[in-house]
Amino acid sequence: MPRSEAARARRLLLCATGGYQCYALPGFVLALLRHAADDVQVVLSRAAARLVSPLAVEAASRHPAYIEMEDRGPDVFVPHIELGRNVDLVLVYPATVSVVGKVAGGIADELIPALILATSAPVFFVPIANPLMWTHPAVRRNVKTLRADGYVVLPPLPAVEVATREGLFETAEPFPYPTLLARMAAVFKGKAKLGIPARENEGLT
Repeated sequence: MPRSEAARARRLLLCATGGYQCYALPGFVLALLRHAADDVQVVLSRAAARLVSPLAVEAASRHPAYIEMEDRGPDVFVPHIELGRNVDLVLVYPATVSVVGKVAGGIADELIPALILATSAPVFFVPIANPLMWTHPAVRRNVKTLRADGYVVLPPLPAVEVATREGLFETAEPFPYPTLLARMAAVFKGKAKLGIPARENEGLT
C-alpha cells in the first residue's frame, strides 16, 4: 500500500500504557508511518513493556523504546523533558484510566505522565477501559478535567472485554483509523488548535 499523502505529522510521539491492545503495537507503528507520520517515537509504560516486546517496537519504529525516567538514548538525557519537544502530536494509546487520572491530577511519577505534563504539543488520549470503570464518577471527573485543560480525550474504543470475552465476535478492528486519522489531520493542517495554554513562568518569581 502506498504512503498516504494526507496531512501528516513530521514527528509523532506514541505513548502506550498497559492495555492488552499493546500486543499489536508494532503493526500500529507501521500503520502510523504509512498513514499519519514521517517519524514515530514510542514510549512504553512498565505495564505495556510486559505486554509487548520493546525490541519489536524498536524494530518497527527504528528508535529506542523508552520506559523509565532514567532511560537514555541518542542525544536524550532527560527523557521526560526531551521526548516531548519538537513533536507535532503526542498520541496516548492505549490510554488506561490510570494515566488519565495521573495527568488530570498533575502526578508525574512515571515517564509517560511526566512527559505529557512537560510537553506543549497537542495530546490525544485514546482510552481503553472496562465500561464500569469508564463510567465511574472519579474517571468522568478526570476526563472532564483533561478536556477543560485542552487535551483531546476520545471515547473508549470498541474492544473485546478480556475478562468475559464480550465483544469477541463483534470487534473487528482494534484501531480507529478513520476517526483518529481525521482528528489528527485537522491538527496537522492547523484547523484545530489544541494543547494546554501557554504557562511559561506562570506563578514563578
